Amino acid sequence: MILIKASVIMAEFNTDYKKLIQSIDSLLRQSFQEFEIILIDDCGHIDLGQVVLHFNDPRIRIIKNDRNRGLPYSLNRAIKESKAEIIFRMDTDDIALSNRFEKQFNFLNQNPDIDVVGSCANQLSDGIVVGKIGKPGEKGAREIMRGDSLIHPSVAFRKSSVEKVGGYPNRNRAEDLALWCELLLNGSKLFVMEDVLLNYRVDSLDYQKRRMRHRKGEIQTRLYYYPKLNAGPLEYLRIIKSIIAGILPPVLIRFYRNRLIVKNE
Repeated sequence: MILIKASVIMAEFNTDYKKLIQSIDSLLRQSFQEFEIILIDDCGHIDLGQVVLHFNDPRIRIIKNDRNRGLPYSLNRAIKESKAEIIFRMDTDDIALSNRFEKQFNFLNQNPDIDVVGSCANQLSDGIVVGKIGKPGEKGAREIMRGDSLIHPSVAFRKSSVEKVGGYPNRNRAEDLALWCELLLNGSKLFVMEDVLLNYRVDSLDYQKRRMRHRKGEIQTRLYYYPKLNAGPLEYLRIIKSIIAGILPPVLIRFYRNRLIVKNE
């Protein structure tokens, strides 16, 4: 019998197969091994049955949606199917460092007042580590509204806390931001560890997804939650920044991120 102390939730839709294999392989090589992997098949073109055969590991469970449902639905379904209280979030193209699960599992056990813990990460651009992203510390409403947030695929959280607020809100490309806001409104605490525990992919094509047509969900989410979180003028400036970023050419956004957000150490 496999002892399950944590669950990993992932949603797959047309991930590059090689990156998907690398991502899952990084999970199976963790120093902490008492977990299950719930991989939601959101009806892309990859045969996930071949993934199961490739690894031949009984901890991997594939659950297929009846049709393409999107990320919030898929993650909520994975949470519902999970067998553990501690849940690790992971994207299907990122790479977890070998001690990620152990560090975050122990952190949540040692800090019962924290509901979500993220980490810093290496930004991986076109296969090359270009620097570090993330700011350690507790993330309250002010930090979240100003863009000092958690890196979504780096987090671990308590299942009961997320279920208490109804899971991920159905917010297009802003489901994580919406969830952090819901949790804060419910009195939860969010924290980012200073440890670098993830290689986070931001490839050239990802910047195309940051154009205005893809930012509407984020902007609408901020406009919905900011009044609830008592936002001030500086917080609303973050919305203007998002609008400007959606208008600028992707090459400028990439330059800005690599020069001002990514830290070269």
